[in-house]
Amino acid sequence: MKTAQRSKWEKIRSKGRKHFLFYRGVIGWGIPTAIIFTFFTELLENDHSITFDYSFYMSLLKTLIILPVCGYFWGLWVWKWTEKNYKKSI
Repeated sequence: MKTAQRSKWEKIRSKGRKHFLFYRGVIGWGIPTAIIFTFFTELLENDHSITFDYSFYMSLLKTLIILPVCGYFWGLWVWKWTEKNYKKSI
């Protein structure tokens, strides 16, 4: 880990793991991924058009539940991996 990366991580790290998991994992990865995934799925399944019908909203609801949970675990993995690299560089 380079000096610039280390100082950036120290700033992120100072806010705490819970903050990182929520804002980087759930909000930063999970919700945008759910929205993008739903739109692309809708486009592929409906000949490149989006119909805002019941199935679209149900699909969006499901992904807005599942992918933020995945985002939490993604954030946890990133936190642990970055912490490991940070501790090696000290």
